[in-house]
Amino acid sequence: MAVIWKKLAYEIDVIKLSVMTEIGDIIYCSALGPPVVASPLVHGNAADVLTSQGNGAGPVWSVPAAPAAHTLNSHTAANGAVDFNLQQATDLVVMKVAAEANLPVGGIGGEEVGQLCFAISQLTLHVCTVDA
Repeated sequence: MAVIWKKLAYEIDVIKLSVMTEIGDIIYCSALGPPVVASPLVHGNAADVLTSQGNGAGPVWSVPAAPAAHTLNSHTAANGAVDFNLQQATDLVVMKVAAEANLPVGGIGGEEVGQLCFAISQLTLHVCTVDA
């Protein structure tokens, strides 16, 4: 018959399950020892975020901050098709050139087919149909 040893922990050295009271509770250290005190942080509301209050303070659940405003041109340019999901583009600005003579020429492999361009001096809208 084999001999089996198990290490026993003293109550002061462990976090008791009784600290947890609800599903979603989180345990955090609320005081540094000895003894270290483990405190439960009960769950927040749906969509809350766990927020640090800094050194020496316990964490709290907070309503997330509103996302910062940003513009599309604060990102890198799209390198593929952009799906508008059949939604209209409002306030769309088409590429502009000074005159029809300045319309783009000679892309590589048809990149300009379908591109819109507006000639300012003639007030005419153009669409590229062939790029060879």
